[in-house]
Amino acid sequence: MKYQAPTGTRDLFGEDLKYFQKIEKIAQEILEFYGFGKIETPVLEQSALFEKGTGESTDIVQKQMFCLQTKGGDSLTLRPEATPAIIRAYLEQGMESLPKPVKLWEFGPFFRYEKPQAGRYRQFYQISIESLGSESWIIDAQIIQIAYNILKNLGLPNLIIKINSIGDSLCRPYYKKALIDHLKRSQNFLCPDCKKRFKTNPLRVLDCKKEGCRAKIREKAPQILDHLCKECHLHFKNVLEALDELELPYILDPYLVRGLDYYTKTVFEIFQEQKE
Repeated sequence: MKYQAPTGTRDLFGEDLKYFQKIEKIAQEILEFYGFGKIETPVLEQSALFEKGTGESTDIVQKQMFCLQTKGGDSLTLRPEATPAIIRAYLEQGMESLPKPVKLWEFGPFFRYEKPQAGRYRQFYQISIESLGSESWIIDAQIIQIAYNILKNLGLPNLIIKINSIGDSLCRPYYKKALIDHLKRSQNFLCPDCKKRFKTNPLRVLDCKKEGCRAKIREKAPQILDHLCKECHLHFKNVLEALDELELPYILDPYLVRGLDYYTKTVFEIFQEQKE
């Protein structure tokens, strides 16, 4: 029998391993400068942690989790992301009593069942940055700055931040209603995945991976920035002003969303801008 690495995994050694170590070293230097302490959570967690924390309607929980059952009958999952596990550790280890905010970061392997392709593995590595116990806009701006600086220090040129706000539990329901009304009028254009998301997680429809479907959906779709409550609007305004002060390049993307249940207010992604 010929033994091989499981589909979607790889061996790290030589120059590849050195590059991974370089990423962790640069991240650690920057994060420690900003007062973040490293945490290492188990690779295995209770399945219910992700079902509850990540969200039962998300693709991660419905399609991508590697689950197993122990001989004792426990349902465990190879962690698909870090945030629920770090929150679990924060509560279980009594970190609530520490001065706020509690700043933590983690680097390590994560697992999602996906179709392996160039640059996408079922076992992948991720840096997670968490600041717990504060709702200040300053934290949002700081985490954006840290992420930008890590990528910049890795030598990636032409970085641009795409940013949006998705509101909170007070104002987002009003936007969801407006978006659902819009989607009802566009159902004929929705791909099969979006027809399912439309009923369970309508914000994810804006992030459809099929370009034709996404373009049709976004055409004349309401923008969440027009539905923010006063608090969320001020929060987002302060974040943008902080980015201006830090001279970080950004563009507003009114349809940038996140499908995980725990996301509120500021969302962002950092891209390499294509220069002509």
